[in-house]
Amino acid sequence: MKRILCLLIAILATSSFALDHFWDMRYNFGPESRPSPKIGGGIGIRSPFNSNVLFPINFTTRLNKEFDVGAKLDINTYNKLDEIHTALDLGVRYRYRPSSFIAFDGYLNLSETSQSALAFTIGTQQFIAKCFANYYELRAGFLEGAVGKKGDQSGYVKFSSSMIPTLVFGQVLRMFLEVTASGSIGLLKDDFMVNIIPKIELTFGGTHVRIDFDVGVMQEKNNDRKTIALYVMTAL
Repeated sequence: MKRILCLLIAILATSSFALDHFWDMRYNFGPESRPSPKIGGGIGIRSPFNSNVLFPINFTTRLNKEFDVGAKLDINTYNKLDEIHTALDLGVRYRYRPSSFIAFDGYLNLSETSQSALAFTIGTQQFIAKCFANYYELRAGFLEGAVGKKGDQSGYVKFSSSMIPTLVFGQVLRMFLEVTASGSIGLLKDDFMVNIIPKIELTFGGTHVRIDFDVGVMQEKNNDRKTIALYVMTAL
């Protein structure tokens, strides 16, 4: 599996670009079917290999077996902290099956309120074998913060879909290969992205440490960056 991931990175790195901003519009750190801890917190760092850095901080709690709620503060820094933009996401997730859920997120851009958005998510994870699972997710985003824009023209709604094959090695190691496609209806030609995101996660008791490497393909004009991220999530 490690050889396959390295090969994918080597082949695709020449046409890589950063992840669609819509991917961040959730209260956790990416697609996730596992329930939130009773009380949990997390912090991360993501960079496109330059002086622009994102620092996401989140808090989650499980109200009961069906409902999780959370909040995430995105701190976007630019040009070595010369400029800082912040956004707050408030979300709720309803688990109608042990590994399936629907979720709603309200994304408020605190620096530019016109860039706020709403997001709806449905996700499920299916274990095909004890050590292998597949995660599927569909999302829809509304308002100007989510949809693409070119000049005075904006899309109507943003859709995204994800599939994440996952290898599980006991209680300690998980390896993911997320494939995500997204696009805005009404502006599909200028706002369509496909991203491949290899991930490795280590678990130490109630703490998860994850490394993401984003490799973008297609639509080079949308972006010309690649990103790497580190997330730490723990039960409090």
